[in-house]
Amino acid sequence: MPSASTSRINLAKKNFSKIESIFQPFEIQGVKSRNRLLAPPTIDDQADVHGKVTPAIIKHYRTLARQGVGTIIVESAYVIKQGRSHVNQLGISEEDHLEGLEKLAIGVKKEGSSIGIRLSHAGAHTSESACGEQPVGPSVLNFGRDFDISREFEKGDVEEIVLSFVHAAERASEVGMDFIEINGTEQHLLDQCCCVKLNSRDDEYGTAKIENRMKLAVEVVNAIKKRESVNLPISYHFSIFDKIEDGFKPKNLKTMLNLLEKAGVQIFHPLAVHAMNKCFENKEPLCQWTAKYTNNPLIINGNIKSPQLLEEAATLGCADWYAMDQSIFERLQWYQFLKRKINP
Repeated sequence: MPSASTSRINLAKKNFSKIESIFQPFEIQGVKSRNRLLAPPTIDDQADVHGKVTPAIIKHYRTLARQGVGTIIVESAYVIKQGRSHVNQLGISEEDHLEGLEKLAIGVKKEGSSIGIRLSHAGAHTSESACGEQPVGPSVLNFGRDFDISREFEKGDVEEIVLSFVHAAERASEVGMDFIEINGTEQHLLDQCCCVKLNSRDDEYGTAKIENRMKLAVEVVNAIKKRESVNLPISYHFSIFDKIEDGFKPKNLKTMLNLLEKAGVQIFHPLAVHAMNKCFENKEPLCQWTAKYTNNPLIINGNIKSPQLLEEAATLGCADWYAMDQSIFERLQWYQFLKRKINP
């Protein structure tokens, strides 16, 4: 058995390697990237009223790619109008959305970045004026005066929701995206299902059992993986900080990750307010907790807006991509700035 000092030396070497590799090209799950810097969705409300890509969206993401970011995740796109959260949200629910999305994917790739798109259903986090009907959710919910009271989804709704995610994944593949990301956070539908406060069902999609509350998400991923026309890696975006006070434990995180991995998720994207914030009795950051229960690639995300924070995130030794805060991209020559400041 190695001594404690030997273990610390080995860990230091591993962390050094992580920092050193930030600006080097790599490939994971078939996604090729020129570096490990990732731009999560950094623009919103810029689609037209029909959900189509606008020149402003293309310009924004092409500029990020041109400046040096390795991988881009495009803003949450609604998979069905029923799940549109606001009027100018990007869409991937119709054939009419394809032309603009293809131009976006081609443009970003021409600038040297890989690109994925986040697929989303707002659930109860919307209004009839935005989605065209009474919102649906796991339970009867209302998120405030800007939203309408939802109805509880039924079996027929589940089938439609799952199929809408599958068709959206097909469209993402058709327009040339490198991967897709399922939105399991932001208080949208799959997050609502997972949250005890928001899901009061007593059927197979509810109760206190995490297996039940994750059932819809698992069905979505399963259905996408079974569709032969879709051959894209699947990332899953999630957060658990808002659930800990309601009894969400490490064993629940383990079960959730195992269920999603078995269904076909290949990349996990845990979200924290701050990447270094510790959870579960203040023991370790969420990214490290996630790494305990899966060997799949991870995206670390949470207020990484300086070279110091990027270096701290790298020394955790568990992330494969580093999702940078929008503020870093607003700095002139941000890429050169980071390279200059980080000297492994």
